[in-house]
Amino acid sequence: MDYQMENLILRFVKEDDLSEVARMWPADHHPLSNKEAMEAISYMSGNYARNTKGSIYHLCLAVCQSNNPGRIMGWCGLDGSRNHTEPEIFILLDEPYRGKGYGTLCVKEMLRIATEDYAILSVHGGCAKENISSIRAMEKSGMKQYGTEENGDPLFRFCAK
Repeated sequence: MDYQMENLILRFVKEDDLSEVARMWPADHHPLSNKEAMEAISYMSGNYARNTKGSIYHLCLAVCQSNNPGRIMGWCGLDGSRNHTEPEIFILLDEPYRGKGYGTLCVKEMLRIATEDYAILSVHGGCAKENISSIRAMEKSGMKQYGTEENGDPLFRFCAK
């Protein structure tokens, strides 16, 4: 399933995305071999099947521009590895796409997906205190800061109404 919004598409990856996953996974951008990229795709696909209403194991979606859906510009999703019923939101955009409002669009859509598609009542988030763009994206999307890590990094939570 693809999630279409304004000028972005958030989509599940598939085997056809092998070269893009190899290019863009993980976030530090060292290219993967085709075998490693296929393992990443298999991992994501396996998690897609495990996610159910009220429980997220790991949901990772490719972020693409609507006018170029085959090119992955980053990743966003929900990670339930610590708590399946209160997953952590994540956004990882490639450098050229940062600071353009894409992160805010991703956060808003991931919160909508969490609450409407998966019946998740609460989503957790955090980022480095220096990452003003991520802080603003979470705030603009309705997440509320509820505390900080020991190092001062802010912690956010979204609660469905």
